[in-house]
Amino acid sequence: MVHKLYELHARPFARVVQGSPISWKLAVAIQYHQGGAIRSAWSPCGRFFAVARLHCKETEVLDAVTLERLHTFESPPDKTSWLSFSPDSRLLTRFSDNLELTSWDLQTGGPVNTIPSELGMPPMLCPSSTYSMDGKMVAIGYWDDIHIISVIPTYDLPRTHTCYHHSPEGFMVVMIWTHGECIRFAAAKPGSIAIWEIGFASTDTPTEVERLPAPRDIDCSRDTLFLPTLYRLANGPRNRVLVWDARDSKLLLDFVGNIHPMGMSFSPDGRFLVYGTASRDIYIWEESHTGYVLQKLISIYGSTRPFFSPDGESIIMVHHSNIQLLRTADLIPSPSATQARSVGWGDFILEFSPDETLAAIGRVHDNTATVLDLKSGHPRLIVDAGMEILGLRVTENTIIVVGEGRVVTWNLPAGSHTFSARMNIVESVQATKFNYSESDGCSRSASPYTSISPDCNHVIITRGRSLDGLALYDVSSGERLTGAATLGSMPWFSPDGREVWCMDNHAEGWTIVKDSESGVTKLEPLGPTTYPSGGIPWRSSLGYKVTDDWWVVSPSGKRLLWLPHDWRSDEKYRRWSGRFLGLLHDELPEAVILELDE
Repeated sequence: MVHKLYELHARPFARVVQGSPISWKLAVAIQYHQGGAIRSAWSPCGRFFAVARLHCKETEVLDAVTLERLHTFESPPDKTSWLSFSPDSRLLTRFSDNLELTSWDLQTGGPVNTIPSELGMPPMLCPSSTYSMDGKMVAIGYWDDIHIISVIPTYDLPRTHTCYHHSPEGFMVVMIWTHGECIRFAAAKPGSIAIWEIGFASTDTPTEVERLPAPRDIDCSRDTLFLPTLYRLANGPRNRVLVWDARDSKLLLDFVGNIHPMGMSFSPDGRFLVYGTASRDIYIWEESHTGYVLQKLISIYGSTRPFFSPDGESIIMVHHSNIQLLRTADLIPSPSATQARSVGWGDFILEFSPDETLAAIGRVHDNTATVLDLKSGHPRLIVDAGMEILGLRVTENTIIVVGEGRVVTWNLPAGSHTFSARMNIVESVQATKFNYSESDGCSRSASPYTSISPDCNHVIITRGRSLDGLALYDVSSGERLTGAATLGSMPWFSPDGREVWCMDNHAEGWTIVKDSESGVTKLEPLGPTTYPSGGIPWRSSLGYKVTDDWWVVSPSGKRLLWLPHDWRSDEKYRRWSGRFLGLLHDELPEAVILELDE
């Protein structure tokens, strides 16, 4: 709505040279809440979404399309609550941490019954529940973090509690489900997953029906899901996400990152896994023939717990203060789009020509680079480098590509040769392999950052902070000329090519000095108070800036454009060149380039 209303007002100040058309707001609907954390549940029919806040007596039923409030029920406030709908979506039940439950009828809007606890159990967490096929009985999977026990009480809803069962071994995975007339649940331990079964009203000990292999290093905790239809086990210990196919004994995902789990959810068909973190990030993986591939990484304010709808077409993100409804189709790129990969910010390389007429764009470790005409927004040349790209430089006549051990240059033709790049190769410089070694501080396992001098004679390669983490190479020979210790990782040359700089939390620079007698090249450190000549590539030399609340502001302070969510990137992954702003990101299949004009 904001985009439609204000697009005409923003258009005179900002032109999109390149960038996919996107919605300014991912959320279809938002419901704000005051108070603490929220418990929630989808109805099986997908029409309703119920929420209950901790230490609060109200339970609300929302429309799953608009998030408008349909019902408000009251019960005695408790420390922790969980919610569940009956199979026909008519009854809503609220479970408390002391194993008491209260049910309401959505059609009449009145209470059905309240069943007090008769078990004398300590307060427990309720991660899962399931109903019998006729909807008359409900089983609840409870978890006790302190005593590391799990219990499944069952209730006959018109009357009272009937019986309860302990998990015979291992840690009960955070999910129980109905199988015919019985309850099934999975118990995992290092090396195996056991499927157990017990009747809803049975007082017998659960029976093991199947045992499947599991990874030895699995962390059995309540941050674990089991998808029984596909025998998929998702495990989310701190800083790691695993997805295990127990039927085929195959690891489908092993993602390591700076993540702290808040909740995760499979789509009903297992195609997607969505994962929320305490640091406001939402990861969405999609299944492929090689396993699960990261399709989307979005940030939403506040810690987030995601929930797929029963049809898999919607995701509700639950925060401490609000609820957001998103459509799965809006989050996943079309099949024709380049799929996002789990590489993080800085996945793109973007360099502008000195005369601001061209831009060279490529993805790190891809083989293809594009020279874009900034005036028309059309590709001038697309080249296949025949190697993984690490660095680019473009002038009015030349594009130069640096990869692992090789430098290749192309002469830009006068016409537009969009898809015939190999036919226009006029020079191929086969350099000796750059001598990366542990002694150089240049381990092959590190991800390098690369910059090419304006005259295309030198290349800087950095591999993170180390005693010799910066290396300067000669393009024509591939020879390593000199190196330097660095605390930065993002390298660049000054416009005259005489200075080398690195940036992380601060900028540090060196002057390139070549001894006339010996021919030896050295890097002489510049003073800590010296400012890079020509400015810093990710800070506009003309005075444009991006504010903390994502407004692009002109040198005079005029607000030109509010950046849509998917266009945003950290400061050091922006590229400024005069009036042009490049936004490097992994949200979309292409980098975004804007031309600004006050």
